[in-house]
Amino acid sequence: MNAEDKSHLDAIMSSFEQKLAKSKDARTQRQSEEDAGYAEFKRVQTDVIRPAMEDMANELKARGHESQISEVGDERSKRDVRITMTITIGGVPATGFSAESAVSVSFSRTGSTTVSIQAMTPIKSRSGLTSQRGNYAASEITTGMVQKKILEVLEEVFSTR
Repeated sequence: MNAEDKSHLDAIMSSFEQKLAKSKDARTQRQSEEDAGYAEFKRVQTDVIRPAMEDMANELKARGHESQISEVGDERSKRDVRITMTITIGGVPATGFSAESAVSVSFSRTGSTTVSIQAMTPIKSRSGLTSQRGNYAASEITTGMVQKKILEVLEEVFSTR
C-alpha cells in the first residue's frame, strides 16, 4: 500500500475508533444511570412504599377488607419494576366472573429516576378511576405521600357505595 493510501486508511480508522470509544462511553454512562435508577427505585420500594402499603393493609384488614401486595421485576427486567397493592372491598358481593369490588394502586419505575403511580379497577361504574396518578422523582416518594395516594383512590371507590 502506498504511503498516501496508508495515511488515508489510518485517518479513517482513527476517526472510526474515536467514535466507537465515544459510543462505548455513552453506553456505559447510560447503563450506569439505569443501574443507579433501578437501585434507587428498589430502595424506595423496600424502605418507603412497601412499609406504607403494609400499614394501610393492616388498617384495612381491621375493617374487614382484604389486600395483597405484589412486586414485579428483578435484576434482569430493571425497566419493568412495579409494586402493586390490590384491595378487595369487604361486604360487597362480587360475581363469580369478576372481582367487582377490587381496586389496585401501582408504583412503577419509569425512566431512570421517575416513579409513576397508577390506579386500576374493574368496577364498571368507576372506569374514570383507572388512570395515571402522577410521576414523581424517587426522592419525592414518602410514606405519607404513598398513603395519601392510596387514600385518594379509596375515597373515590367508597364514595360510589
